[in-house]
Formats: sequence, C-alpha cells, structure tokens
Amino acid sequence: MKKISLFIFIFLIVVSFAFSKDVLFAYQGDANTKSVAVIGTFNDWSATADIMTNTFGNIWMKTINLPDGVYYYDFLVDGQIISDPANPKTVPNDKGGYYSLITVGNYTLPTGKLGSGIIHKNYIHFDQNSFEYLDPASTKTIYFSFETLHDDVDSATLDVNGSMYSMKRIVMNQYTDIFRSEFHPTSTSFNYKFLLQNGTTKVEIGSSGIATSSNFFFFDFASPTVRILSVPKWSQGAVVYEIFPERFWDGNPSNNPPGTLPWGGTPTNTDFFGGDLRGIIDHLDYLKSLDINELYTTPIFEAPSNHKYDTQNYMEIDPHFGTLKTFEELSGDLNKDDIHWILDGVFNHTGTQFFAFQNLLKYQQNSPYKDWYFVLKYPVIEMPGYYRTFQDYASLPKLNVMNPDVQKYLKGVIDYWTSKGISGWRIDSANVIANQFLVDLYGWIHEVNPDSLDVAEIWTNTSQWFDEGAFNSVMNYLFQSAAYNFIIYGSGANAFVNNTNSYLNTYPPQLWNSLWNLIDSQDTPRALTAANGDLNKMMALVGLQMTFPGAPMIYYGDEIGMTGGNDPLNRGCMIWDKSKWNMKLFDWYKLLINIHETNPALRYGNYLPIVMDKDVLGFERTYEGQTLYVFINGGSTVQKVSTPLYGKFENLVDETMIGGSESGLNLTMQPYQVMILEIK
Repeated sequence: MKKISLFIFIFLIVVSFAFSKDVLFAYQGDANTKSVAVIGTFNDWSATADIMTNTFGNIWMKTINLPDGVYYYDFLVDGQIISDPANPKTVPNDKGGYYSLITVGNYTLPTGKLGSGIIHKNYIHFDQNSFEYLDPASTKTIYFSFETLHDDVDSATLDVNGSMYSMKRIVMNQYTDIFRSEFHPTSTSFNYKFLLQNGTTKVEIGSSGIATSSNFFFFDFASPTVRILSVPKWSQGAVVYEIFPERFWDGNPSNNPPGTLPWGGTPTNTDFFGGDLRGIIDHLDYLKSLDINELYTTPIFEAPSNHKYDTQNYMEIDPHFGTLKTFEELSGDLNKDDIHWILDGVFNHTGTQFFAFQNLLKYQQNSPYKDWYFVLKYPVIEMPGYYRTFQDYASLPKLNVMNPDVQKYLKGVIDYWTSKGISGWRIDSANVIANQFLVDLYGWIHEVNPDSLDVAEIWTNTSQWFDEGAFNSVMNYLFQSAAYNFIIYGSGANAFVNNTNSYLNTYPPQLWNSLWNLIDSQDTPRALTAANGDLNKMMALVGLQMTFPGAPMIYYGDEIGMTGGNDPLNRGCMIWDKSKWNMKLFDWYKLLINIHETNPALRYGNYLPIVMDKDVLGFERTYEGQTLYVFINGGSTVQKVSTPLYGKFENLVDETMIGGSESGLNLTMQPYQVMILEIK
C-alpha cells in the first residue's frame, strides 16, 4: 500500500526557573489518540519514563524539570515516533527525519575540535542493549558502535580481552560522529571496552562509565538478552522480481471473475483482467531466463478487489487466482528452480468482508470481535468515522494487532503459510503497525523458518525498526529517491553518496546487501515514465541498481519497457508479444543481471565510494579477493574524470580493455554511461 502523511499540531511552553526549568510538553491529539509519551535525550528515549496525560480536549501534557542544556526530543503517539512540526529548531536524526531541539537556559552546544585534547564526555553515547550500538550479525561477526560529538575524538579503539582493534570514524552530520568496528570473536564470551583519544587526552567507555579508566563490559552469546539480527545468505544480492498477480498472465480463464476484460486494456481501480497463479507457473521459464532469485507477489489471499489488500480470508487463496493445489504447485516449482517466494502480509487492516468485521456489523457491542478493531462509535456502519481505518478508506478497517486473540489468529496465518515452503513475508504498511507486534511477528516467522526474510514496507529510514529487531530487510524507497535525484533530476554524485550514506550508516551493516533496492513498484509510477521515456536515464538507473549494495528489485515489465503513471496506470497487463518489447532495454537488463549474478563482489561485497566528481560517481565493491570498480555518469554531458586507480582493467559491460597511465586511470564517460571495471 502507499505511504501516509501525518499532519499534527504540537506546541511547547517553557516556564523559567533558576538553574533548571519546568518544561511543559503538550500534544494536540484527536479522538483516535490512545497514548502519548515524550521521549528524548533527557530520558534516554524511554517510552515509559514520561507518559503524557490527556488533560482536556485531547490535549496531552507532561511537565519535566530539566537542567540548563540542549536536548533532542520526539513524541511517541500510539507507538509511532513523531517529531514536532511546530518547532522550527530541528537536527537530522540520522534516520531520514529530524529531532526537535530545545535549549533550556542560556546554554550553547559545545564544538568539538580534533587534536585539542578536549573530549566532551556528556556527548558520548553507548548502549549495550541496543542493536544500534552492539549488533551481533552472527556468532562470527559483531558490529560495535558508539556516538560522540562531531570532531571530538581523534581516534578510537575496541579493546577485547587486551587485544586492540581500530574503529572507523563516520561523520553523520555537523553534530555527531559514529565510531564503528567489525569484530570477529573467537569465543562465545569475552570482555570489551572502548578507548578514545583526542590529542593527549584519553578516556574509556566501560561498565563503570565514561572515565579515564573504566571496567570492561562482559558479552556472552549464551545470555538470554543477546539477539542475533541476521539475513539468509540467499537474500544477499538476490535479484527480486515483483509480480502483481492480476496483471501478469491469465493462465486459467475458467476462474476469471465476472466481467473480466480482454488482456491488455487500460487498467482502472476496479477492472479485472484475469491474471492468476497459473499465469506465473506458465511463465516460470521466463523468470529463470532472467536469473531471478527471489519472487515477491502482492497479496494472493481471498479478497474482493483486484489488488487484494482488502483481505477477506487469510487462510484461502483467492479463487480467481487459483486453489491451494495451484499455490503448492507454484511453490514446489519455485523451490526446484531455487527461487525464493515472498508473500505479502497485510496485517495492519482487513477488508470489510473479513469474518470478524462482518460479525461486528451484525452484533455491534455484543460481537466477540468488537475489540479486534478500533470502534469509534456505535452502531458501527461501513463508513469513515465509525472505526479506525487505513488512510480513511472505509473498506480497510484497522486491526487491533495488540489484541491477544488477533495475535493468535495472525500467528496461525504465519505458521500455516510459512510451513508451505515460502521464504518470507513483506509486511504491508509496517510504519503504522505497533512496534511490539512487529517484533513478535519477526519471531513467529523465524520460529517456523529460521532462514526467512522479513521485509518492511516503510518509505522512510527504517533504522528504528532494525534496532528493535522487527525486520531484516526493507523496500528501499530511500535508494529510489537517491537514484532518481542523481540520474533523473541531476543532483550530482556527491548528493547521491550523502543521501545513501544517510541510511547505510544507520542500518546494521549485515543487512545492506539484502535491502530491496527498487526503482519503482506497484505504488509508484514506473521508472521509465518517471524518466519521461528517456531510455539512457532508465539504463543508467538499472546499472546503478544492479551494482549498488542491496538486492535489486524489478517490477514486472520494467525490463521490456512498460510504462505507466500513478496507480492504477502502473498496474498494466504484462506484455507477452515480443514485437512490442524494447529489446535494447531487455538486453541491457539481461546483461546487467548476468554481471551481477556472476560477480560475488556485486552480490556480497563491501562498498566504498572513491569518486564523486560532479555527475560522475565511482565506487568499489570487494569480496573475498575480488574487487570491482563501478563508474556511472549521471549527467547529460560527456565527463572526463581522474580516478585513484592504476593498472589495466576490463570493462565488464562491453568487454573492452582500459589502461591507465603513470598518473592513474583517467576516464571519458558518455552521458549516462555505466562502467564496471575489473583489474587484469
């Protein structure tokens, strides 16, 4: 489903006292608002430390006494984090959004300076209980991180049982640096702490605090508090293919709904064209020919619409898509072809034909299912304003996923379908679902299949959910935005690196290569349409998608040049008449997928930007002895660029040889050209 926007009025009043201040936080809610808390640096972002009270007229208030200083804060409204749009003072939160900022008293944020001998200890932060700072990717790899004031620490070292490991400094913004180390333990338990230095000044972060000398922390994989956030190997760098089943192919006309239109007509929100699971089975050879590793289908469970996001029965395949037998045949065939199937889990809301909602309509206050939803007033009728919904669609009543009976039902859904051979779930509208439910859902999925992928549909930075262990991948709309800005809108290579670093540096590194790097989807205009039909821009987008860290995701038909604007025009029928294909684009997809699949550095490798020269982006991918260098001209003019490379290289795109001089490798790149170089 599509992303949503929140428009909220929030205000804040500060009452002055000497040395400390009573700060009154206030939030204007509505009749739907159930709980509000203020979270911030003053309470270590605790969801329970400062619960707000609904005082009058849905205005939630909380007074907190704060010493003079500078603080970041947000509001936690019904489980969702919201910054304060009424406060013009903000700072980037390194998660794609902003913290609101308040200054209490006459206080100025200190400025760090490398080599000064001064370390501002109050701005160092480490939490051994958060994935953000202590991130076990497996029993063989742990990522350690901590935050400091920007330019406040020259160097940092991880000390494990007396052995020293250097840490990398990552500049997040003008206020914050992160130090990170990838550590490979040789035992299941060990002691560790961090050593920081600025000039001749040294401090330690340990179990006894931040001081000149601090005790070791203790880590033990056997501890019940240790959680491992991992991704299956098969998902790393996988080529993902998204199918909207109703529009891929009509493989069984006998199950078509009444009024099915001839294949290939202009799509509307209500029309049916007969696509089904048999249509996917009929074209598995096509998917194999593309070297697809992962199939994502939008919802396939029984529902009245063509998109199936209004679920009627989670336990039945929609009869217009096939039967359980058809599902099992497709699942078996995909497994034989080593293609992993990801189902769409629509758990934020149901359709109005779902049995629980129908019972509510019939029995009203006496319905045993009345608490499965958020009823606003009785008698309930199928109209906005009578119950909470998704985006004000009366046809999509919001489920109360924290209700134990709802959870029991949904766990049964997960158990049933996961046991039938699928490889994971894409969770629809995940950003508006209670976080604790998402964490529990992750556990249910991996309880049945530990090698599963749990993918969030979240359009913004997902680090908050990753830190809580709610997902191990995301539909990476942040990549799409950065790629469009770079190639379609001409923002330049430096902006692309900054935009992608803004999420990469906040996501667990072990997840990078499993992020679904999409350039369009069922909820956006098609990429070729977004590029105004410019084939060169489209090919550059594909080249970037197939080489950047992540799992490149293809929306069905993009590879043959299908176009379409906003929903429903982006959901056209797949074209199977090859005479209507854009063969230049199709061959480009085939070539880039082959390069991606046959070079481990592109599937599994580390990533390092090496050139950001106007419109030319260059980056390095390395994995187990293989190093590739990718260069992309994201602009409309010929660009000459100097690189830090020496030697002779093969361009895998056209198999030509390129030699460098004593001064290094200099490239002349045509508009929107893609080069993938391997040293020879």
